[in-house]
Amino acid sequence: MGTKWINTWRVRWARVKRGGELGLSGLLLVVGILLSVALLPELPGLVRGTLAGDGETARTLFVCAAGIAVCMLQWRWRTAIYPQLRRDTSQKETS
Repeated sequence: MGTKWINTWRVRWARVKRGGELGLSGLLLVVGILLSVALLPELPGLVRGTLAGDGETARTLFVCAAGIAVCMLQWRWRTAIYPQLRRDTSQKETS
């Protein structure tokens, strides 16, 4: 009787962890999209400033591009980063 209860809570905890990891990866994806949208109107000025030799503008452009890349790549490879997302959702533990 006790093992059935423990198995039930293990399955529930795994679902909660999976939902949390999926939520976190989705949140980071949204942050990357918002950063892209915010950078888009400023992009011509940043490129022009970078080509003119402004170091601060080049640093800003690099940091924004790196932030967008990290957000997009973590979404693309989320199953490698978040362990709970590696498991098949259709597979259920048998008790």
